[in-house]
Amino acid sequence: MRLSGKRVLVLGASSGLGKASAIEIAREGAQVCVAARRTDRLAETVGEADGEVVALACDVTNEADCNRVIEEAVSSLGGLDAVVYAPGISTFGPIEEIRSEDWHSVLATNLIGVSLILNAAIEHLNVTRGRFVVISSITIDDSPPRPFQATYVVSKRALEALVEAWQGEHRQVAFTSIACGDTLSEFGHDQDMQKMIPIVQKWNTLEYLYGRMMEPVAIAEQVVNALAARETIRRIAITPSYPDKEDEALDYGEAAVEINRDKGAQ
Repeated sequence: MRLSGKRVLVLGASSGLGKASAIEIAREGAQVCVAARRTDRLAETVGEADGEVVALACDVTNEADCNRVIEEAVSSLGGLDAVVYAPGISTFGPIEEIRSEDWHSVLATNLIGVSLILNAAIEHLNVTRGRFVVISSITIDDSPPRPFQATYVVSKRALEALVEAWQGEHRQVAFTSIACGDTLSEFGHDQDMQKMIPIVQKWNTLEYLYGRMMEPVAIAEQVVNALAARETIRRIAITPSYPDKEDEALDYGEAAVEINRDKGAQ
């Protein structure tokens, strides 16, 4: 098992990529703490993971929560070798309709929370020459950006710069950004379907989509690879393979709300 003896905290582990990553990390022999706002959902993650997995509560937009969850993880695990950051949210709609509170909410979860967690964790990761893996998105490479999701694209592009800044000042810690393509998850499920269908159809018309979505485990496997690597893997980009047959392609109508480009909910 490639992560035997490693002590790992996975944030955003109540569903999606966070949950899948926690399960794969535990399967590879690591000691794991999982954290999220929705602590009731963490029971599912703990139940599906191998070994003893500890569930913790954390809202990554709350600085006190971030400090506490690192303390609790270090206490429970006896130290900290790695952190995986999977939380992510988005708004959907024209950029001119984005409200101030929407910008603050998305940036607090997708960007600022990363630094709040690192503020608390970096001392421990420095000691162990540990690793920090964050889930990003292939939307950062789209030019022009996919329309109707400006908060998400801006937050993820800023996230890449943030990770570079942390790596520049803490070179003994290995930072990895995993940019993911469309993946089946709960991302966007709180949105109105009638609003989402034309947006996703527009993305398809502009050829931003691949015709199918990946399973979360495909991303989780790469999270494990980043944690187990001999050297620092700075960035991984994962996109869906195109479907073999036309009838295997995704229906971008009723399936619109299945689209997930953040790979993981809090």
